[in-house]
Amino acid sequence: MCKSESTKECEHPERLKGKPEECSPEQIKECHGDVKEHPCVKEK
Repeated sequence: MCKSESTKECEHPERLKGKPEECSPEQIKECHGDVKEHPCVKEK
C-alpha cells in the first residue's frame, strides 16, 4: 500500500487516520501540544 503525499509531510504518520488537514483539534493537541495552527498542514 502506497502512502499519500500528505502522509510524507506528517510529523506523526503512525497517528494519522486520514489527511493531516482532516485532523481534529484533539488529534492536533495530542500530537503537537497547544499550537494555534497544525504544523503538518502546509499552505499551498
